[in-house]
Amino acid sequence: GGCERLLSSPIPLFYSRHTARFLSSWLLLLPLALYGEFGNSWNHIAMIPTTGFISVCLFGIEELATQLEEPFTILPMQGF
Repeated sequence: GGCERLLSSPIPLFYSRHTARFLSSWLLLLPLALYGEFGNSWNHIAMIPTTGFISVCLFGIEELATQLEEPFTILPMQGF
């Protein structure tokens, strides 16, 4: 029934590529947005670990979403 159709219909590669490219572009421009917040304080060097932490969190969520796109690949019945 419906589960077989879900299993056999692939998710277009464009969706995951578009998400990864947009996220990479956004995170690349993030230090420019944060510079105004950190530039006027004495702790402007904290922008580097802040950007790194936000990047790790968002790329982790994106990787989780990629893994969850195909939930049926972990079933042991695939070998039959």
